[in-house]
Amino acid sequence: MPKAELISITPDYMELLKTACSQPYGKDVTDKSVKKIIESGHLSVLEHCYASFLVKCSVRVLGQLTRHRHLSFTVKSARGSQFNKVVVPKGIYEFADKINIGVEDLEASWNSVIDSYHDSIAYGLAEQDAAYFLPQGVETSMVVTGNFRAWYEYLPKRECRRAMPEHIELAVLIHQELAKAAPEIFDRTFLNCSNCIESSCDFK
Repeated sequence: MPKAELISITPDYMELLKTACSQPYGKDVTDKSVKKIIESGHLSVLEHCYASFLVKCSVRVLGQLTRHRHLSFTVKSARGSQFNKVVVPKGIYEFADKINIGVEDLEASWNSVIDSYHDSIAYGLAEQDAAYFLPQGVETSMVVTGNFRAWYEYLPKRECRRAMPEHIELAVLIHQELAKAAPEIFDRTFLNCSNCIESSCDFK
């Protein structure tokens, strides 16, 4: 299961947003005005505020996270550290149950891969080369920072029911933390199918 811990957020973010929103027309704005400006699609004001998370997830999800290029990443190094845990999605357990493979057998397979990785390092193989033994399911960690606009645009894409299950779990965790820390911006109902403009989606 992925983890997301909010470790930093712009202090007094609403005051900053109100100051930014007041610039175009030289008029003071209220919290309510900020909400209306954002809902009308003028998202550039959100770029003045930032939030950083300590994230743990699979390398598989990391590959998808980095497609959101407006986020910034500092990731655990495969050259200077070692990996010990594999993230196992529910779908694999469900598949194993469907074809009558024991959970113990699955876990033994992953443990064998991790053991081979550690054994190769113990025998002198460089960590950066031993990392090639690791599956995409291996757990990694990182700090991810984004401005409010980057998070605002990230969440609908990764909380969508078409997203990968592990990534949905991570996005939900991030959204929950943001909604608690900045409810004026992130505690809203913009994440739902009725507002989605994805024409190819069949969930509607």
